Amino acid sequence: MEGIQEQENGCITAEQTVTDDLTYTSTIEPVRRPAKKYRWTAVFAAVIILAVAVGSVAAYLVSHAGPKGYHDYTVQKQQYYVEYSDEYPYWDVLTIEYPILAGTEEEPIEQLEQINAILYDTAMDRVNYWHLKPNDEVRQLQEEYSIFSSDVECDVTYHSQYLMSVNYKEIYAPISPVWYVYMTQRALTVDLLTGETYSLDDILHLNEDFVALWMDKFNEKQKEEKLSSENVDIFLSWFHCADQDLENYYDFVPFFYVTDEGNFVIGISLDPKVAAISGSDPSNSTFYAELTPEEAAPYRKDSVFWDRYDKSESTGKVRRCKEKHENIWLGDQAGVWEYWEER
Repeated sequence: MEGIQEQENGCITAEQTVTDDLTYTSTIEPVRRPAKKYRWTAVFAAVIILAVAVGSVAAYLVSHAGPKGYHDYTVQKQQYYVEYSDEYPYWDVLTIEYPILAGTEEEPIEQLEQINAILYDTAMDRVNYWHLKPNDEVRQLQEEYSIFSSDVECDVTYHSQYLMSVNYKEIYAPISPVWYVYMTQRALTVDLLTGETYSLDDILHLNEDFVALWMDKFNEKQKEEKLSSENVDIFLSWFHCADQDLENYYDFVPFFYVTDEGNFVIGISLDPKVAAISGSDPSNSTFYAELTPEEAAPYRKDSVFWDRYDKSESTGKVRRCKEKHENIWLGDQAGVWEYWEER
């Protein structure tokens, strides 16, 4: 054929062609190979882009999902019960309810011992102060005791994979449950992952604006104006435990707990010291009000608590106290209440 030239090794060169209605070119393979290579390059690039996109999505989900937390735990209520023991020169009647946290074999709670110690110690706070672990002033006052009585009710108000809130209400009577009766309240919110508790000052800016809002909510609950704007500075000092005029007479106990609905019950208790003890009508020096998350939002502090709270979902189970005793002096059916009503 005309136009065909062979090299010595018999191969057709890239420039050689056949012109008898058929054209042959040795450039076919070189043309196809770059195209094939391009397709593989494109596929490889697409895979890389997809992998990067998937990785970015995964990183976003991990960063926003937070730690796993605990989903299968129980809270069993127990009661510390004593009725007329012989250990002291006076009688004691104690019905102290407290919660105990338990995990599972599949999901053990790492800080379990620390958390349960906090739950118990918080329930026993006033009992320790007035009865079991007295300071010198209380020890001297104990010489006047005829009966020390205390009744604590606990309520696990909120439990998620990260957080647990407990509210404690207590009626107690140093010296005698006939003449000296006090009511108080305290609460704690514990981080199930770290075992630490969050104080009110940890999560909120307790400034004048906050106290003014809190007082408005308090008055709304009372359906009348019991607290006025003149009280802002007083309550602000109480929330910061900074009232120097009263510090020798009271312990200031700011507290908060989260409700089932995710609201915040925020309060302050004034627990009397020895210098404030006096025989009178049953005394309740606890003030509290409930705020929604939206109302609390402007006062949020930069705290791990809010990361936990925002990602929390209700989980865990709470079980009632199996054998709960009624306090014979301060329980609902105690005759001391009839005595005070008759007075």
